[in-house]
Amino acid sequence: MPSTAADLYNDAQKHHTAGRLDAARDLYEQILRADPRHADALHMLGVLLGQSGQTENAVDMICRAVEINGRRADYHNNLGVMYQNLNRFDLAQKHYEAAIEIDPASADPLYNLAKLYRQLGHDEAAILTYIRTLDADPNRVDAMLNLGNILADTGRHDEAVETFKRAAETSRDDLGAARAYVHLGNTYRRMGEVEEALAAYGAALARDPHDGLAIKRALSLPVVTRSWDDICQTRADFEARIDELMDRPLKVEDPALETSTTTFFLAYHALNDKTLQEKVAALHLKACPDLATVAPHCENPRAPNGKIKLGLVSAYFRRHSVGRLMRGFVEQFDRDVFEVTVFTFPQDAHAPNDPVAQAINAAADKVIIFPDGFPEARQAILDAEQDVLFYGDLGMDIRTYFLAFARLAPVQCVTWGHPDTTGIPNVDYFLSSELIEDGDTQMHYSEQLHLLPSLPTCYPRPDVPADPCSRDDLGLPTDKNLYLCAQTTIKYHPDLDVMAAGILRNDPKAEFLLLDAAVPHWTELVRTRMRETIPDVAERVTVLPRVAPEDFLSLLGAVDVVLDAPHFSGGNTSYETFMMGKALVTHAGEFMRGRVTLGQYRMMEIEDAIGETPEQCAEIAVALATDTDRRNDLERRIVERRDVLFDDLKPVRALEDFFKNAIAKI
Repeated sequence: MPSTAADLYNDAQKHHTAGRLDAARDLYEQILRADPRHADALHMLGVLLGQSGQTENAVDMICRAVEINGRRADYHNNLGVMYQNLNRFDLAQKHYEAAIEIDPASADPLYNLAKLYRQLGHDEAAILTYIRTLDADPNRVDAMLNLGNILADTGRHDEAVETFKRAAETSRDDLGAARAYVHLGNTYRRMGEVEEALAAYGAALARDPHDGLAIKRALSLPVVTRSWDDICQTRADFEARIDELMDRPLKVEDPALETSTTTFFLAYHALNDKTLQEKVAALHLKACPDLATVAPHCENPRAPNGKIKLGLVSAYFRRHSVGRLMRGFVEQFDRDVFEVTVFTFPQDAHAPNDPVAQAINAAADKVIIFPDGFPEARQAILDAEQDVLFYGDLGMDIRTYFLAFARLAPVQCVTWGHPDTTGIPNVDYFLSSELIEDGDTQMHYSEQLHLLPSLPTCYPRPDVPADPCSRDDLGLPTDKNLYLCAQTTIKYHPDLDVMAAGILRNDPKAEFLLLDAAVPHWTELVRTRMRETIPDVAERVTVLPRVAPEDFLSLLGAVDVVLDAPHFSGGNTSYETFMMGKALVTHAGEFMRGRVTLGQYRMMEIEDAIGETPEQCAEIAVALATDTDRRNDLERRIVERRDVLFDDLKPVRALEDFFKNAIAKI
C-alpha cells in the first residue's frame, strides 16, 4: 500500500530528529515532488538545509513555506534564524516579531529575538526580551544563562548572581547545573568575591569534573585584599590548591578556552611572586604539554639573513597603557636593521578611530591580526618565523599569556606592561631599568633581568588641555586640600589605608579622593575595608565617578597633591601628572612595579617627593598640601625638567643593541 504524504512526513521527521539528515532530505524531497506546495515539508527541508550549512537555499525553502502559510509562528521563527546567520539582521528581526505576534506565548522567537538584540549591542532590549522569554517559559535555562551574562557584562552583578542561582536550581541535569555554577563563579570572581567564586566552581566540579575549571578555581584570587594577614593567607591557600592539583593527573587541550585565567592579581600583593608564578607555569605545562611547542626555525637557530625580524605582541596596541608605552618603540626602531611586525587581536568597534592604534599600525612594517582561537593565533606567529618576540605585557590577556609558553622565536622577552615576572620557562628576558631596580633584584624574576639605562619606553608627550576644567567644573570642593590617588582600584593595597589615615589625621582640611572602580562592587569592598581599618577618618574618603579621558588631565591639575598607591605606582598616570606640572608623592616599594614613578623622578633628578613607607608618604603629602611655597617649588622643578621624560630615544637605541647581542648569542 503506497505511503501517504502524512506517513512520509512522519518518517522524515523521525529521521531528522535522529540526525539521519540524508534520509530525511530524501523523504522531504519526495513529498515535494508530489506536492510542491506542502508547506511543512518546505519548512523542514529549509531547516535541514540550514543545519547543513546551505543557508541561502534554506531561506528560499522557508520563504516558500511562509508564502503558502504565513500564519505559522515556527516558520517565521526559523526564517529569522536563517536571516540572522546571513547577517541580514533587519529581516531576522522582522520575522521574529511576526512569530511573536502570531503566538505571543511561544518562547522560541522571544529567545531568538533577545539573542539578536545582544548581537546588535542592544543590551537593554535583550534583557527585557529575555525576561519576556522567561515569562513564557519559566524553566528555560538557556535564557537564564544568557540573561545572567548580559546582566554581569552591564554591571548588574547582584541580579546576575540571582539569575544564575535560579538557572542552577531549575536545571534538570547535572551538566546544565554545572554550566550555571560556572557562570555564577565567574560573576562572583568578577565582583571580587573569591570565596563565593570558589564555592560556585566547586559546585560545578562536583557535577561535571573538568581539569580546566579545576585549574581556574585553583588560580582564583581576590581583587581587594583586607590586610597583610589576609594577603599571606590568600597566597598560602593559593599555593596549596596548586600543589594539590600537581599531585593529580591533568589534561587540558586549550587552556586559553578551558582554563581562561591568568595570575593577574598576584602582582598587587607587594610580595615576591617568582616561586608562585613558576608553580603556576608548571601546572599549565603539566596539564597541557603542547603549550611548550617549539617552532621549527627555533630548533637549530641561525643568525638572521638580512634584517632582524622583530615581532611585538600584545592585545592592547590601542589607547591603553600598553599601547602608549610601546608606541614609541614601534615608531623608532631602526628599519635598516629591524623588520617590525605587530601581532595583535581584533580590536573593539572603536579601534578604527583610536589614535594610538592608528599610529602603531601606521608605523609597523607589518600588522598581523590574530584569527579567533588560541591555536590559530599561535600558528600565525609560527608562520611568521620571527627572530625576536617582544611581549609588551604578559599576565593581563589570557591569549598572549599562553602564547608565551611556546618557543616561537629564538629570543623571547617581556617588559613592564604588566610589571611582574611570568614564571614561564620560554620567556628569556625581562626588560627593566637601572633607574628602577636597586640591588640584587634578579631574585624577583624567573627571566634573565636586563636593565636599560633609561625607562623602558619612548613615551610620547601627552596633549595638555588648552582650557582645563576647574574644580567647580569637576564638582570638587574649593575649600579643601584635595589629595587624589588616581590609580585603579586593583592597586589599592591595605597600606593605602595607612597612607590615607596619615593624611586625614594630620590635615583637618584634607579630603582623600579615589576613583570609582570599573566594577563598582570593588569600590564597595575598599570602602568596607576602610570602615574597619581607619574608622575615625573613613568618611572623609570620597570616591569620584569615573571621568572621560579628556577630563582626566583636568582632574590631575585641579587637586593639590597626586598620590601613587603604595607598592604599585603609576606609569601612564605619572607621565600625565608630570606633564600637568603637578606634585606627585610616590612610595619607593621593594619591587619594580612600585618604583616606576621613582624612576621618572630620578630622570628629573628630583628626590623630595619619594617616601620609604606609607607613613612617610603621608607626611610628605601633607607638607606639600599645606605649604604652598614648598609645593610651588616642587612643581616649578617638575615643569623645568619634565622634558627628559618624553620621546626619549636612549631606551630605543639600548633595546636595539640588546636585541642584536641576544641574537648573536644564539
